[in-house]
Order: sequence, then structure tokens, then C-alpha cells
Amino acid sequence: MAAVEKKLDEMEIEYVREIVEGRGIKVDQIFFHDPDGFMIEICNCDSLPVVPLLGGLAQYCAKVKLHQMGQPQPQTN
Repeated sequence: MAAVEKKLDEMEIEYVREIVEGRGIKVDQIFFHDPDGFMIEICNCDSLPVVPLLGGLAQYCAKVKLHQMGQPQPQTN
């Protein structure tokens, strides 16, 4: 996180850094806007516990091809 802060400071990009602690978990986050105005979050999310998806949603997500998500899908009638 220090390296991200240093780079944002060098690039003169405004950001907010927040550390959230609770239930034995500590999450360090940095928020800033990209040149198009979208908010970006950088965090040490590897410290967050992963909650598995349940039921059919997990099966569906496993089949999604990420490189096709932005592509128009063919219509079936």
C-alpha cells in the first residue's frame, strides 16, 4: 500500500486511505478516481475471508468466459 501511495503522490492524484478493523480482520484500502472519473479501490483483500457461492449461481459463474463478458451475445428465440 505504501508503494501505491507513493506512486499516487508522484502523479499528484488525490486519494483517500482507510484502514478498517473488526472481527480480527484488518483491511487497508486506497480509493481514487481514474482519468475517466471511475472510482478505483486498491486493498489488501487477500486478508478477507472468502464466502463460497451457493447452489446454481456457483455453477453458472464457473461457466462464464471473462473475455466474452463485454461481447454482445447472440439472441436465441
